[in-house]
Amino acid sequence: MGATFNTYNIATTGLYASQAALTTVSTNLSNVNTDGYSRQRVTTAEQSILLSGGTSHGSGVDVEAISRLRSNFLDNTYRQANASMEYLSAKNTMLEDAQALLSEYESSDSSTDGEYGVQAMVEEFFSSWETLTTDPSSQSARSTVVENAVALVETLSEINEQLTELQDDAGDRLADGVDTLNDLAKQVAALNLKILQANNNGSSANDLSDQRDALLDQMSALSNISVVEESSGMVNVTIGGVALVQGLATHQLTVAQTSGQTTVAWEGLGCAANLAGGSLKAYLEEADASGVTALSGTGSDNFATDGDSYLATLRQGLNDLLTTVAVQVNTLLAGGADANGDAGAALFVKVDDAQAFSLGNIQVNPTISSDVDKLAAGTSGESEDNTVAAAIIDLQESELFTCDDLAMNLTDFYQSLLSWVSTTGDTVGTNYDTQSTLLAQAETSRQSVSAVSQDEELTKMITYQNAYNASARVLSTIDGLIGDLIEDLGG
Repeated sequence: MGATFNTYNIATTGLYASQAALTTVSTNLSNVNTDGYSRQRVTTAEQSILLSGGTSHGSGVDVEAISRLRSNFLDNTYRQANASMEYLSAKNTMLEDAQALLSEYESSDSSTDGEYGVQAMVEEFFSSWETLTTDPSSQSARSTVVENAVALVETLSEINEQLTELQDDAGDRLADGVDTLNDLAKQVAALNLKILQANNNGSSANDLSDQRDALLDQMSALSNISVVEESSGMVNVTIGGVALVQGLATHQLTVAQTSGQTTVAWEGLGCAANLAGGSLKAYLEEADASGVTALSGTGSDNFATDGDSYLATLRQGLNDLLTTVAVQVNTLLAGGADANGDAGAALFVKVDDAQAFSLGNIQVNPTISSDVDKLAAGTSGESEDNTVAAAIIDLQESELFTCDDLAMNLTDFYQSLLSWVSTTGDTVGTNYDTQSTLLAQAETSRQSVSAVSQDEELTKMITYQNAYNASARVLSTIDGLIGDLIEDLGG
């Protein structure tokens, strides 16, 4: 009788195990199109009874767990690739915006759309000085010099303002991103608690774990994160070795800006966050305006293109161009005399005397704008003296600029600046395309493990259905045998 009733247990546990497997298959199939869902599998183990003498025999099957099919290694690979891709995506977008901005000022034919390219404006400015050399006393020629100087300053200042707006926008995106990351960290910590409680109660936390993994994927787009799962089921999330999420606790990030220097720091820890990837790193770099500094304009300044902020580097290049032209022209004018015989006045002056002489703080001298006779064309002030104007013309071919330690004239410097923008844009764009491909491959590998295959689930459904029917038949057979035995005993 013991063997008979043991067979009852074997058949009954077989029914329960097959039923659990069929329920899991049904859940998988119903979520075949659910984003972030990880397919589930039933894990079973053999039941056995230990007999005297050390032998044992099977007594059925146990359902040990219903677990998610997920690879931590592939998840981490995906998140690292996602952080790199989002970083390049943000950098690429801001470079495209800068290139589009510059292209608005690259038309050299003013007869078609009224716009002058920066290079053309520089040439027009020096061309007007050349015209002035032919008739230093001409009011018309002097007015043209002043008008072209105004156009050059206003155009470069407008480009600078729009580049500054792009940097301000990067700063806003950085602040929003940090707030989002802090909020996601709190949500992960809250899910850690729910998962811990579910595991302690013996309940399934698979759906909660899927929700948490989706949040971690979002976090990886913002910053480089490292994720470690504890035996309790909770995860710890770190950035640069500092815990953003530690079990049920979180550390918050803050954004600060001092003298143009933007930083992301750990609140209460007094140290900067080591952002090595994600869109936050890109926004942090581009929002940093500390690379735009005042220049001497004497030709001793070296313009370097190796800064982290592409927008700040471009602004500094334009700053170098205008400041050097302004300082060099002012220096020559200071040694001249105007049409009245008075000492030559500066053509370019500060907008705000309390600030450094630089792009954004340069304007054409209002005194000269209102009286062009105060513009010095020569050193003597005589009507035929064009020595100062001739010297200013020569500035165009003088090697007054240094770009990445290479001396060059004004035209070559501006062309080098444009070339750097174009080359950098192409490089970042290519790297972004490559990283997008790598991310897609990482996602494909991850989905090969966790995604639901409809064909596979249907095949397993047939297998579990047959197993269920077989256990039911065994149970029915035992019922019949027990019934016959009872009938015989009763007879």
